[in-house]
Amino acid sequence: MLFNSFAFLFVFLPLVVVAYFAMPAQRAQLALVVVASYTFYAYAKWWFALLMAASTLIGYVGGRVLERNRSKTVLVLTVAALLGLLGAFKYAAFVGGNLTSFVGVITAQGFPGLHGFLNGIVLPIGISFYTFEGISYVADVYRGDLPAERDPLRYAFFISFFPHLIAGPIVRYGILRPQLLLRHRFDADRVRAGLLLFALGMAKKTLVADSFATWVNRYLDDPASLHAFEAWAAIVGFGFQIYFDFSAYSDMALGLARIFGIELPWNFDRPYRSASPIEFWRRWHVTLSTWLRDYLYIPLGGNRKGERRRDANLLATMGLGGLWHGASLNFVVWGLYQGVLLLTTHHLRRRRWHVPASLAVAVTFVVVMFGWVFFRLHSAAAIGHAVSAMFLAHGLGQVPGHLVLLIVAAIAYTMVVPEEWRWDVRGFGFARVATVGALLAVAVASIYTSHPFIYFRF
Repeated sequence: MLFNSFAFLFVFLPLVVVAYFAMPAQRAQLALVVVASYTFYAYAKWWFALLMAASTLIGYVGGRVLERNRSKTVLVLTVAALLGLLGAFKYAAFVGGNLTSFVGVITAQGFPGLHGFLNGIVLPIGISFYTFEGISYVADVYRGDLPAERDPLRYAFFISFFPHLIAGPIVRYGILRPQLLLRHRFDADRVRAGLLLFALGMAKKTLVADSFATWVNRYLDDPASLHAFEAWAAIVGFGFQIYFDFSAYSDMALGLARIFGIELPWNFDRPYRSASPIEFWRRWHVTLSTWLRDYLYIPLGGNRKGERRRDANLLATMGLGGLWHGASLNFVVWGLYQGVLLLTTHHLRRRRWHVPASLAVAVTFVVVMFGWVFFRLHSAAAIGHAVSAMFLAHGLGQVPGHLVLLIVAAIAYTMVVPEEWRWDVRGFGFARVATVGALLAVAVASIYTSHPFIYFRF
């Protein structure tokens, strides 16, 4: 079930909200949300819910065992089991396909049946997100940063809570647990604020991100035909498309959670204002970047073992972060490219290189936007066509006026206006509420032509 669907907006959400506040006890509220969340998840395919239940059971049991025996072996086995589920559905086709292709070259065997089986594996939406949440939980219990949750209902709520189930933000249990100990009563101001933030996110998705998608797809669906102006506009346009698309989902998730009295962590803070790649990753997909830092980069040694080891750790972390986005080499290349940007920034800072702030923002904008070519295009041939066009191999071509106008408007908006989750929506008067309502009405009318959320693929 999608947030931008009639079934969700006019049936699922109203029924769940009314039932939630009608529940007489806090545990009844938790149980209702868990049941609703599993229904929400099973709406796509019924067995998705079974897979999430298996992941939930592994994390819960692993946490309880770690509470009694803080053993690295138990931690490794629990994390391996969680990653095993993720790997079986997300990376089996990638690893198996490449392996059978390699063996096929040597043995002259095609293995068509195996290729067909591997390519037929369906990726459950949201599995990357709730797997990382389960890993962070057992790691925190192992470190002693968090007591193991003894109530399976609360842990099930943590993993399945439908506002952030499909595409984050990646929530840590230490943030959510204190909020699950209270019965949340109906608060008109809080519900109103949550609905307004949800409406703003939906308008941003359908009216802004989807507008970019229409033009970006027109050019990037055929990268061999691109010239310089078109290639650069399409890649920068995609940079804004994915930003508005994913930040819109995050706003909708925060708004929905707020309706139920739950505050989730924010995920974006106008990343294209950043003056360095390091700052960019402090503003972009923040819950993922901090997860990678705390549960991968620091355990690898971080910057504690010298400059060369730090650089290797950065590249490994960002490469794996790229692979988290999808089972394809282009995502690994994108992650490694981001790692190179980060370690280059560290080296320049150590040599005390300084540039004016406005120039630093412009340079960061360009190098980050260029990197999206590796994210958006999946084949080496397509990437090669786009990159060669960006560097004038095919001439300047025509300026894509509509897309450039969208880009200019997006730059002006994001450089001046704060992130939507920062807005004081509780203080909105009638005029602003009416404006948001009008935007929501247009967004709802656009549902049938709306593009899927980009991060639903991961």
